[in-house]
Amino acid sequence: MTRRKAFSEMTAAATLLSFSTAISPASGMTTTGQASQSFVCNQTPTSTLEDIYIGKGEWLPKNLNPRSQASSNANANASMMERSILPPNFATYATRFLICYDEGFQNWWKEVECKYSLLSPREQRNNLGKSFGSLARSIQLSLEGYILDGINSGGGSVGNNVTTLIQQRYENLLMKFVECYAIPESTKGGRVQSNARSRGEDAMRQLGLLFATLPKEYQPIRGLKEITTAAAAAAAADDNWKDKKSFSKETWMENFTQDFSQLLPYQYTSNYDTQLDCYVIQPTLSLYEIGVNDEFGQNAIATAFGPLSCLPLQRQNPNISPNIYLLLGINGALACALTHSLVIPFDVVKTRMQTDPEGYSNILEGTMSIAKSEGMQGFTLGAEATIAGYFWYGLSVYPSYSFFKWYIGHSLLSPAFATSHADGIALVAGAIAAVIASVGLTPLEACRIRTVAEPQVYRDIGLAGTMKVMAEENEAVGWKALYAGLPSLMIRQVIFGSVKFLAFERACEAFFITWPFLKDTMVTALGVTLISGALSGALSSVVSQPADSVLTYVAKNKRGDDDESLGILSIVSMMIEREGAGSLFRGLGSRCIWASAIISGQFLLYDIFRTALGINSDDLSQFFQFAIGQQS
Repeated sequence: MTRRKAFSEMTAAATLLSFSTAISPASGMTTTGQASQSFVCNQTPTSTLEDIYIGKGEWLPKNLNPRSQASSNANANASMMERSILPPNFATYATRFLICYDEGFQNWWKEVECKYSLLSPREQRNNLGKSFGSLARSIQLSLEGYILDGINSGGGSVGNNVTTLIQQRYENLLMKFVECYAIPESTKGGRVQSNARSRGEDAMRQLGLLFATLPKEYQPIRGLKEITTAAAAAAAADDNWKDKKSFSKETWMENFTQDFSQLLPYQYTSNYDTQLDCYVIQPTLSLYEIGVNDEFGQNAIATAFGPLSCLPLQRQNPNISPNIYLLLGINGALACALTHSLVIPFDVVKTRMQTDPEGYSNILEGTMSIAKSEGMQGFTLGAEATIAGYFWYGLSVYPSYSFFKWYIGHSLLSPAFATSHADGIALVAGAIAAVIASVGLTPLEACRIRTVAEPQVYRDIGLAGTMKVMAEENEAVGWKALYAGLPSLMIRQVIFGSVKFLAFERACEAFFITWPFLKDTMVTALGVTLISGALSGALSSVVSQPADSVLTYVAKNKRGDDDESLGILSIVSMMIEREGAGSLFRGLGSRCIWASAIISGQFLLYDIFRTALGINSDDLSQFFQFAIGQQS
């Protein structure tokens, strides 16, 4: 469709609408273009971001999305966004316009509102602002790409004025918006559009306001003249226009700043200023653009129409392949095996303090005693079982946690419930992963404890020999003796594992919120990983210490027929009766040091390996963009 034909149809549409007593947007819209509240949470939307009218929406990996790749890190600053040929105020008001007039954007926004509906009002505002800002950044990048593509493909030759070329592309962009959102189907023909795609005077007025936010040198003057004339003609014929002009500015302003689906009301129009030689918004509106840091430490710009984030809209890839989970498992296995092998000496001292409290009263005394009586070899006891056990632990627990956290939040629960109970989901996912890991870890941990407690018996026969001896101790029980400590180990691992993941994630989040610059380099980001891992390891040790003490008590004692049926509570009661309540927390200090060292190392190596293999959180994310004029 040519520009002349588009504006002719637009003018004809305005003429037809002028015979109506009121310009009536589609049933999904209010008279100011605000999206209706009729969307039902959890219903399947008829249109999504992939089905937008202005172009073809796509979710692309960062490495396939060069525009998003250029700005998909926290280093993107406000000055970079301000230097864009598509101003921040234009981007944020275009976002409001598309939320109101495009069914795909409108349904996405309603889903976002539903997702955060169970949060507190403050959390709702913060999260809605972040989502709006990210969408605005995607829209800014996509529209800017349309401008630049036109310049580079034909008009960028030597001798052409770049400013003139940009203005021409904005003329074309205005025409695209008019074609999609301001021409009724009856005058245009083509595919049937839903009721949410509003037509008429207000769509043209809103487009006039949108393009009036551009700098003078970029404004499409001819196009603005056409649409403002048509909008004014339709408004003059509207009998209800005078009623629409009465409003409370204070009430409107409060609602406007809190509701990102609202547009400027009828009182605001775009008019040509002869002195400035450009179109301006009247009554005068302060189009401020201020660089700020948002709640999550990302650079952003506060504009008159809402926030503009430095990061485009992104989501986790919903179709992660089994190969990715396999790589996550290998990463976890290597990280856990390496870190646990480095702290075996701490583990030996801790276990001796629990199995022989009279002979090893504290960490220093225990270390000196082992070194004196057994030499350096004594600090390597149980190495085989430790490496094998925690290789399996990492192989199973890390991919299991990632999978169940995603599955519970996206498949079993509603988005709103999942969002408001994110901590609970993380705890449950960590618990399930710990149960899976405990199945393989229990017999190996039992062998390790036996070897450390009785090195004269088990040191020389190795891991396989220790397992054989333990399985033959009681013919009635057999190999099940290796799983005697399963209940207590499972409880310890469930408590430790679930708290470990949750504490680590929240610690990282707290660091980055407080000191956003820590995201700027890989060294500082890995430093946050290291410290957060240490904190989560210490906290996890404290809450799981009683279960660890019970596990050690069970493993160091040969189980006979008399105590075979003892449960965890019975063992706890026995320990308290024989050795006092302090026996449940024996070795806590050494275990905190041990856990802080290994958990910080685990997460550090895990992040390093994930980055090296290209499967970190950014690599598994998708960024939204759309191409103007292309439709799926």
